[in-house]
Amino acid sequence: MPLVPRSWSAALEQLQRDARMVARRAAGRGSSPFTTRAPGDRARVHADAASTERAATLLAPRTVRVARVIRETADAVTLVLEDPAGAPLRFTPGQFFTLLVPAGEELLRRAYSASSDAGDEGRVAVTVKRVAGGAVSNHLNDHVREGDLLQVLGPSGSFGAPPAEGAASHRVLIAGGSGVTPIMAIVRTALAAAAGTRLTLIYGNRGVGDIIFREALDALAREHADRFTVRHVLSAPPPAWTGGVGLLDERVVGSELDACASLQDAEFLLCGPEPMMRAARVALQARGVPEGLIMEERFNMPRLRAPATPAAGPGPQLLTVLAAMGGSAAPRDLYVAPDQTILEAGLSAGIAMRYSCAMGGCGSCKVRLTEGQVDMEEPSCLSAEERAAGYVLACVSRLRTAATVATPGHPAFAVSAAAQ
Repeated sequence: MPLVPRSWSAALEQLQRDARMVARRAAGRGSSPFTTRAPGDRARVHADAASTERAATLLAPRTVRVARVIRETADAVTLVLEDPAGAPLRFTPGQFFTLLVPAGEELLRRAYSASSDAGDEGRVAVTVKRVAGGAVSNHLNDHVREGDLLQVLGPSGSFGAPPAEGAASHRVLIAGGSGVTPIMAIVRTALAAAAGTRLTLIYGNRGVGDIIFREALDALAREHADRFTVRHVLSAPPPAWTGGVGLLDERVVGSELDACASLQDAEFLLCGPEPMMRAARVALQARGVPEGLIMEERFNMPRLRAPATPAAGPGPQLLTVLAAMGGSAAPRDLYVAPDQTILEAGLSAGIAMRYSCAMGGCGSCKVRLTEGQVDMEEPSCLSAEERAAGYVLACVSRLRTAATVATPGHPAFAVSAAAQ
């Protein structure tokens, strides 16, 4: 899994349209995203250059400089990034950054997890595993050098959020291949603290040469022997190998779990190929681990995007945004132009909306549609359960009718498990 999730290997046609739209907004061109509300409405939103410029700025990438290039394996490289002006690069362990790489006339975006200690705000490291035929992963592995400038969006994502105080005292991390990248940030950040949660890493690879961060992981395990244990598992081990053997299927994962000192009061973080995560979940459920203690990093990358069906009418549509603001649920009404996404409209109106990749691949901008209809570009990273519960991605959804959406933090956003 190249940096945060799996690498994206196909060019995304949507990106060109995204870039043109943001540039058009920044230049003050294009249809007005808002119209003035009538007196008595809950909110009055005016179309002005400042609002459209604000949205373009928020969706614009940040320029970073490559401070160091670290060759982890023959097919994986770590890029240490810093702000040229010395501004901090903050993130939460488990989050990812979206890198924007020009390829001819296209602008390709790929999401890669941070792999460094989040306590070092001066720099952030992202680790990229090469993917066969991958335009971006191969470019970053072969051609990026110290001093190069890159553009990034983010950070985003909530994988690996620290447990609540008094919750799990043991975190069991199960990773396969490049799925270790967000795990590494979690490990490094946790162990940098004077005291805290115990960590056990079950990490699967094909051979010894494929183990990303091998020396760093083993060094951390020696330095923090009382808090951190690494259990390497290889499917094609050398003759003298003394660690685990096999693919991380249900049997092997179960065997590794049973060999752990104790799983009581533990929570489990999974990141890697889909078959591995599915097998790990089955093994955990067979051992009575509650669903709420299992976290997965899933990142479905859209490939060639199918444009959404054009909106039914040529004019603006009314959008009501239910957002938690200042501890209260404050509805905001605004009119959205047919070519404008929900995310662009919300940011232009000054509504704090989560997002990162801005192309339907990370799920950070998920909102819940409570009324009306939208056209959402496909494919997207939403699961069948999320779609059934009414969730849509604000960055690739446009209004077909007047609609109401709820953002995270608002009571209408959450859906009970029974409702799903």
